Amino acid sequence: MAKITGFVTLGFFTAWAILTALVGLPVLLGLPWLALILVPVFGTLFVAALLIYPKHQVFRFRLTVPSLPAMGHMTALAACDLLFAGLAFYLLLPPDMSPPFLTLIAAFSVALGAGMLGGTPGGVGPFEMAMVSLIPNPDIAPLAAALIAFRLIYYVAPCLIGLGYAAIAPVTAPTIDRHSPRPHAAPRAEHQISAQSQCQNLETSASSATLLDTPQTLTLFLGATAGSFLPLLQALKKQATRQNRCAALYKITARDAVVARSEGWKVAALAHEAVILPETYCEKGPKRRQLRRFLRKADKAGLRFERLIDPDWARLAEIHHDWQKSHGAERGLTMGRFCPLYLKDKPLFGAFDGDTLIAFASLVEIPGVQSLDVMRHVNNLPTGTMHGLIHHMIYDARRTKIQEFNLAAVPHPQLAQTLRLNTSLTRFKASFGPSWRSLYFAAPNRRSMIVSGLDLWLAITRPHPIPYDTMDAWHIDAMLTGETPTLPEENDLRLTG
Repeated sequence: MAKITGFVTLGFFTAWAILTALVGLPVLLGLPWLALILVPVFGTLFVAALLIYPKHQVFRFRLTVPSLPAMGHMTALAACDLLFAGLAFYLLLPPDMSPPFLTLIAAFSVALGAGMLGGTPGGVGPFEMAMVSLIPNPDIAPLAAALIAFRLIYYVAPCLIGLGYAAIAPVTAPTIDRHSPRPHAAPRAEHQISAQSQCQNLETSASSATLLDTPQTLTLFLGATAGSFLPLLQALKKQATRQNRCAALYKITARDAVVARSEGWKVAALAHEAVILPETYCEKGPKRRQLRRFLRKADKAGLRFERLIDPDWARLAEIHHDWQKSHGAERGLTMGRFCPLYLKDKPLFGAFDGDTLIAFASLVEIPGVQSLDVMRHVNNLPTGTMHGLIHHMIYDARRTKIQEFNLAAVPHPQLAQTLRLNTSLTRFKASFGPSWRSLYFAAPNRRSMIVSGLDLWLAITRPHPIPYDTMDAWHIDAMLTGETPTLPEENDLRLTG
């Protein structure tokens, strides 16, 4: 209860400060036109700050700021509160001493802030003194009567109504909506990638789905994990509204995109995923001419490719850190990240130069389907290494009777051209001669599409650290150092990663 009270108080105070600083003060200073400049400029900066810095560390406390929809609702409610409370006070003032309505509303908002900062119950004292100072040439007796009447209407009456309701309302226990962090089963291998992100389960009587949980958005990832897709759309919007988030659909298929568009959602092409059928795959043919050239160079370099049955996690970590030096920090959300606990049950394949491991790649899989996940390599890699590694993995998929090998997605050509994105990864995957399937992004309206798109982009490009608990961190240390897994003493527990 204390947290809720503190959150509401801080939220209202923030909204009051925004409205008073951007609108109230310019009106009191006789510069109302200044508000037309301040509101869009500082409003844009404030929105950007909420998007880019959704979490803050204050000493040992981690604070999560309200989402954009939540902050928008609080600001709108604060504006209504100031407007109607000011209107009530305006109607209580004698007509001969009432200033212009907008001026009174501005004065009221400043006085209300003085009352809140004063720390007295209901702001008694500082509020009245501020109103006396801000209203020009006040007649004290009528003003005092108006202030007393306002107190009765604005504070006493709601308090009595609330007490009456509390006395007669039935007592009910709060309902807690608990979400499993991940689906128990999923029709697409890539659903497993959500294990490294904050996520929820969305369930209806007919279907279920995985939701990516980011500061501004609840995002349905890949489509339904069970049942039909259509019932999830309304359920997603309701759940997002309850949590003050935007609703979005991410990497859905063309069929699901048609369903979403028919329900009024805004849909945009997002990505192409490259698909190989291992049973019919071979390096011959004009589409794989570049692949053959790279495979010849890999063969000439004497590289060897094999599945990693007992991985050397310390060496894999070295390769990962070497990769980061040249490529920058790894991306997150729906992109696989290097974490031994995450990769330990995934198929891993490595490329060797002699006896030295120089590159590796992992897969996520479900029966009959495999999909590329994490790929890492050292600097100064021999030409053709990654082509040879993926080529070997596809042939291994054929040997194990895999029907579909997914090279994962790249930005849709239209999106890549618009944003001028690097297409080297697209060329790499195209050299295998895959079939291409379009994936889509959708939101209920254009505003939600913009906010959720920015939110997901920030979550991908600036991912938060993977949340290890103490035992997880110790197990990672044991895997990287090759120690025998034994339960550590309490004083030896330490956080890493």
